[in-house]
Amino acid sequence: MRFAPACLLACLLGLASAAAARPAYDDALLRKLRAAAGAVPGALPEELRYAKFAESPRTFAATVEGGDDTPYAQARTAYQLRYPDGWIMVDAGMDEAVHRFFGRGAEEPYDAAANARIQRALRGARLVLVTHEHGDHVAGVLRSPHYAEIAPKTILTARQVDTLVRAPQMPELRMDPAQRRDFIVVDFDDVLPVAPGVALVQAPGHTPGELMVYARLRDGREFLITGDVSWSYAGIEQRLQKPAAQIARIGEDATAIAFQLDWLNGLPARGIQLLVNHDDLVQPRLAAEGVIGEGLRLDGEPGPGE
Repeated sequence: MRFAPACLLACLLGLASAAAARPAYDDALLRKLRAAAGAVPGALPEELRYAKFAESPRTFAATVEGGDDTPYAQARTAYQLRYPDGWIMVDAGMDEAVHRFFGRGAEEPYDAAANARIQRALRGARLVLVTHEHGDHVAGVLRSPHYAEIAPKTILTARQVDTLVRAPQMPELRMDPAQRRDFIVVDFDDVLPVAPGVALVQAPGHTPGELMVYARLRDGREFLITGDVSWSYAGIEQRLQKPAAQIARIGEDATAIAFQLDWLNGLPARGIQLLVNHDDLVQPRLAAEGVIGEGLRLDGEPGPGE
């Protein structure tokens, strides 16, 4: 899996920007995203896999506006895009100390073995992408015992770095400004190609540096990892935001997210399989149907049909 560094490619294609603005979420953006995914030469990824390493028991009332008290487990997940000769990771897991932050004083399920496997996958990855600045997505890089090995192949956007330096979600995530040099730091207006078949799209709203990750596989299937734009498929299918109390607690830009939900709502009809990071209902079904793989596959382990 050989591809140009994302920062170099951005400059070559004229996509870098000193001050990234919110994209216009429309058909033109989708065309641009698909084109960007084809901009880096090389073999396309063969499969997309996901791993769950923790969960937060919640209700739909705490997940989407107007939800009821039906239990809803918010899964904590990471993704792996497998190529013929390597892989890319999307999001990075978190250690148990950061996990406790999300429990708000309550004990919540945490799979230390699954997180350790994510760490192994991060060490073996060719590239690491981070959907946004929150602990359950980025702590596995920032707090990793293998930080010196993982950080240099991790892409962070300028917005993500700014949040982590100036206003991190928790003290454990605070970056020293000098750490910026440890990462591949990029800045772009709307989309950025990063690897064969893979491109990033800006989605500020949940956090200033929120991204979505588009991937086209060798068999033509298209996926969009949606980060935390919504915490459930119901939010996208019904264009429902998070509850007002959650929006206020997080400091979300509800106007920006409304545009994103409208856009995402129409993408399945355009042939794109959405993946909602915190879903624990649809993703297991997609794995059972063979649409995505469940669990990470590391070097020396057999692939599908082997």
